[in-house]
Formats: sequence, C-alpha cells, structure tokens
Amino acid sequence: MSEWSVPAVGLVNADRSPREEAANEVSNSPPEHLRSGVRIKLTQPGVECPVNERLGTQIWLERDLSKDETRALVARAAEVGFGQLRVFLIWPWIQAESPDRWDFDLFDDVFDAAAEHGIKIKATLTANSGPWWLGTGSVLHSQTMTLDSASRGHMEAYIAACVKRYSAHPALGQWILWNEPMNPPDNPWGDTFVTDEARALWPEVLREQYENDIAVLNKRWRSGYTAFDEVPLPKDVMHPAHRNNTWRSFGPILSDYVLRSRIIEKELAWVAGQVRVHDSRTPLCANPCQSLYNHAEAGYNLQNIAKTVDVLGATFHAPWSFGFAQRDTHTPLVIAGTTLLQNVPGKHGVEVTEAQTGNTHYAGHTPLGVSHSQIAATYLAPLLVGAQSVTGWCFNTRAQDFEAGEWGLLDDDDQIGDRARAVTRVAKCLDRLENTAGDWTAAPPAALVLTSEQSQAVEFAFSQVGDSSFNRGADAAPQAAGLLTAELLRSGVQAGMMPVSGVNDDTRADVIIASHIAAWSEDFGRQLLSLAHNGATVVVDGLSGEFDLDAKLHRPWPGGMAGTVGARSRGLETAHDGTTKYPAQLFGQTVGYFAGVRDELEFTDETWTPLTDPVFAEDGTPVAWERSWGAGKLLFVAASLANTILDPDAGTAAVNAILRHATTGVPRPCRPLSAHTVLLTVNGERGPVWGIFAPAISDRGGRQIQLQLRPGTYLDIWTEAEHRVGPDGMLKLSAPDGIALITELL
Repeated sequence: MSEWSVPAVGLVNADRSPREEAANEVSNSPPEHLRSGVRIKLTQPGVECPVNERLGTQIWLERDLSKDETRALVARAAEVGFGQLRVFLIWPWIQAESPDRWDFDLFDDVFDAAAEHGIKIKATLTANSGPWWLGTGSVLHSQTMTLDSASRGHMEAYIAACVKRYSAHPALGQWILWNEPMNPPDNPWGDTFVTDEARALWPEVLREQYENDIAVLNKRWRSGYTAFDEVPLPKDVMHPAHRNNTWRSFGPILSDYVLRSRIIEKELAWVAGQVRVHDSRTPLCANPCQSLYNHAEAGYNLQNIAKTVDVLGATFHAPWSFGFAQRDTHTPLVIAGTTLLQNVPGKHGVEVTEAQTGNTHYAGHTPLGVSHSQIAATYLAPLLVGAQSVTGWCFNTRAQDFEAGEWGLLDDDDQIGDRARAVTRVAKCLDRLENTAGDWTAAPPAALVLTSEQSQAVEFAFSQVGDSSFNRGADAAPQAAGLLTAELLRSGVQAGMMPVSGVNDDTRADVIIASHIAAWSEDFGRQLLSLAHNGATVVVDGLSGEFDLDAKLHRPWPGGMAGTVGARSRGLETAHDGTTKYPAQLFGQTVGYFAGVRDELEFTDETWTPLTDPVFAEDGTPVAWERSWGAGKLLFVAASLANTILDPDAGTAAVNAILRHATTGVPRPCRPLSAHTVLLTVNGERGPVWGIFAPAISDRGGRQIQLQLRPGTYLDIWTEAEHRVGPDGMLKLSAPDGIALITELL
C-alpha cells in the first residue's frame, strides 16, 4: 500500500458509550444546555478571574476519575485562569476491551465541564498508540510512527469516532494530530519498524534525489543496483559488519533522512485528511518536540510539516531538552525555539504546546525544579514574541507509573499553590498590557541566527562516524544557535532563529549570523552576499559553508562566497598541544578561549580589515575580519562561535565582543545593563513595551536589575509600580520575580 491507503475493517458505531447505552441515548451531540455556547466565568470568592485563551495546561485524566472529580479539576483550571485545556483522547481507554466496545464517558465529562467555564479543549489524537488487542498494549501514548499497515483501518475508525463525537461541541478548540511526532533512524531497542507504505515510498524518494537515474545513485553509493525498487532500506545497504564503518558512503544516511521526514509528513497528512472528512473548520496542530536538537536525526522538515497544519507547536521540557545550557538560559532558549518555528515558511501560527510547569526528579535527563517566577516567565515570554498561546505540562500530576508525583502545576493533592498562582498573575498582567498599550504585536527581529535542516543532515552523518567532544556532536548547530540568540537578547537586541529555508531576498534584519552551518549550496552562499549587499551585516563563523548538501567539500570555501569576496579558508586546524582550546584576549587580557577549531583564513582583497579585539592570545592574530559589501558588511570569524558558546568553561566574553561589533548599528532605546537580563520589544498602539526577564532576586544575590532608558516616567505593568528615570538614564528595579514590563507614561 503505497498511498497511505486504508484496508477494509469492520467499523462500528462509536456514538454510544456505556453510560449513554444505560440511558438509552443514541446521539453524539453535546447536551442541549451546552449547544448555545454560553460561557460561564468561574469566580473565586470575592474575585473575578476570567479565563484567558492564550493560557493553557495539559489536564491529566486518570481512567477511573469520576465525573465530579473531573468537574472539580476543570473548575480549578478555570480558577487559575486557563482558557485552554489539552486533553489526550487516549485510544487504549476509549476501546480498551475490544474493537466492538467504545467508552467516551471520561472525555465527555471533561468536554462538558470545559464548556461550562468557557474553556477550549486542545484534543490530542493518539492514533499511533492503539489498545492491547491491536498489539500495542500497555502504552498510553507514544511518538512512534504507524507500526503496522494492517492497523490503519482501526486507526481510521478511532479518528472518525473522536472527530464525529466532538467536532460540534462548543468546547472544542483544536485538534493536535500526533503528540510530538518524531522518526529517528532506530528506536532505542535497535529495531526499525517500517510499514508497507513507507517501504513503497523509499524508491520514490530515491528517484527524486538521484534524477530518476540509478547510475547517479550507484556512483554516490558505490553500489551496482539495476533499479530503484531493488535498493534496500538504508540500514540494510551495508554488510552488518560494516554498518558503523567510518568509510561508508554518506549517501544512504542523507537519503534516509529524506525518507524519515517524508514518512512523518505523510502520517500527519493522513491523520489531517481523516479529521477533515468530519470537521472542516477546527484548527489543526502538530508539535515537533526536538526544536533545539538535530532535526535530521528526529526526521523533521518543518516547512513540509507546516503545510499540513494551521499551527506549529513547540515542546520545551528543560529536564529533557536543555541539559546543554545553564539554568538562567532556559527562558531565552524557549524564546529562541519559539521564533524558530515562527520563521518556518508558510501560513501558519505558532504556539508552545508543552512547557514544564512542575518539579521533576525521576522523569528527565536532569532533575529540575521550577519556581513560580520561572513558570510566569515560561508563559509570558513566548507570548511577547508572537506565540498564539502557551500550554504547560502538566496541570495535575499523574497518579501511577511514569511522571507520577512530577510535572504538576498543582501540588500532589491537586491543590493550587504558588506555581499555579503565577499563571493567574500572568493572566491579569496580559489584561493590563492590553489596557495600557492597546493592541500589540511582537517587534520584528533585528538579528537572525540561522539554522539548516539539510546541513544538520550532513552533520548527523559526520556524527555517525566521528562524534566526539571535539566536534560537539550532531546537536551543536541548533543548540548553539539558541544560545547565540540568548546572548543577543541579553544585549538588548530583538533576535530570533531563522531556518535557512525561510531566507530569501525579502528577508529583513540588521544582522544575520551563520554559525556551524557546515553545509550549504553555492546558491545559498550567494544569497548571503545578496542580503549583505542589501544592507545586512552577515556574520560567518569558521565552521560554516565548508561542504555542499551532499557532504562534498566546497573548493574554495565558504561555498558561494570564497573567490567572490577576496577571502577563503585554507582549512581548519586544532591546537598544537592536542587540546581544543585557543585562548582569547580582549584589551590585552585573557578572557577564556575559543573552543574546537581555528580557521586559517586567507585574504586576497585589501578591503578586508581585522577587528582589533578579540585576538588569539597565542600569536596575537585577529579572530575576525570585516569588509563592506554593497550597502552592508561581511564579518568572517576564524573560530567556531558554536563550539565556544556551548563550552561552559570557555567563557562568553570573546563571543559577545564579536556580537557587539556586529550589532553596533542596531537601535536599542532600552538596553539591559545587569547580567543575565533578557529584553523583548513589543510594539503597542500607544508606544513600545519592553519585556524584561532575569533570574529571580533570590538567584541574583539580591542585586537589582538595571536598564538604560531615556529620562522620563515609566510604568512596570507587571508590578503596577511607576518609576522615574533621571538624566543619567538609569532605571533600577528590585523585580523580585525577575520580570518587568516597562512602558513610558506620556
């Protein structure tokens, strides 16, 4: 079955649950009192607290939860101010016993309770994780692709039953097609499950990649196949004894990424098609979870995923995803990852579908607690850069097995505490923001840090044969891009991440940074020159543009630039003593080191000028060189910004000196002066608002946040306090939560 077709199975009437059968009810429509769509705002004793649809939380429903317990949980969510509840429509519970019996009672209860409070449901389908009788017992939900083509008819029946039941319900707000879809080369147990549809897709992928000419494939793969249909799946190309051989062709690895990404796209499109049979209007969402990891390894082509959905969602779980970063960088990394999805080409919105809102010990690579101030920042910051909504994981903790006693915004007895009250405060702050600034939008980024999924495919291939602390591994590029974005935000520059697929002649930014984009096409190198010619400062570090997208060395490199601009790389060198450290100096003082490699740049055009700082301490050689290019500028860096920013011992002073030079001309009417302070700019109808995010005062040693502004009177919308800035232009804030929203009172 090559077209994700549906084998015939006996479909059943899923309109009737056990409770409905007992009452002899046949209709799957919502109760009459809910059809009007009346929204009832829950009020705390003496306090009005309307729900806010930009704020959401995952509510965890245990199978034995009573109707009253479900209603109590939803009421508590409304009390906090949540306007969205994410709910997994867990297939193993809906059809737990057999294909002939359906039970929606638990989910009916949560939909009905949500409607009473004006809360929208983000209904998450779990068609990839079936009940025990389908051969996938014991798993509630998963990220895997379809495991068996024979299951697809039952998957269709499950999707149809869910959509038909809730598409007309007033509480329905969104369909999430597939939780955190990902498709790595092999699962952790070493087996790869490939459906009939996926196997049929493989020769189609190869024909597209290799000009429909098997001779082209054979030349690249060092093989002798006579037809594309004869080519085995990538893992079977090599002799088992050679599967990890360093001298194998990268061709199968690169094609495997295309296949895996195409499978994700086909699976999501299939589910979307099934939903649209019964619901033509409810927005669709998918939430790829590895935003700041190697997309090729996860099987992501975000531009193609975005074509299927109305909203791209991001998942950020610091215990799983942010182990490469210091804790004070977690909020700017969430910002960076949000902007990455925002800048994926296509007509789609962006949301944060999952973000940590509870403490963890067992669940995650690194145990991590979250304070009320961190939760407030996690909700507020992505909204200020343009996310439609932010949904936390999880409102209430699971009761048994994985994540039991962890991740909950409520405490372990489902009671509201400081963490939940932090979200209430965000809801009230958003109301004040609109009252003060009027309609508002995120300011466009002045600096863009680029990432490339195709380059990550090449980097992933290299990591398979030489992953080490020296090259920082397959995840170096996206993680470093996130950290570089964080440093720019801390300097007062509105910054974001941008996929290479979104870069074109209409791209507008004062500064564009290519760091550790190991592979790009000649055309993309020329595209960067065009952007510089149009007025941007284009920064290219020492590990960018070395290869083409087929892992072939550009000669000369950086590809599409060298030879044209009067500069080229002669090659990479490592430290003579065998380390990966190149000590750096600023103003004659050693300030850490550049990590990884040093790029031996050669200049044949005298218009190139070295920056006086930083320099390599060993020989005083400049680290960076610049020249004008049309209306803009080129800045070549003879070191790896990525490896350096990822090395916790290298220090950031030298990297920040280069970033400061690159962004010299960027206007900064509000500039953070205190350490670890992120600034976001919001354009309001009545003037700009600056969102300030720093560690809480307890983590700052009691030190104040310091900002530089023009003299005047300012309002902090977060605390509702007014502040006067004198002639020195200094604003000092105690900011106990590490949060402020500053706007000038005119």
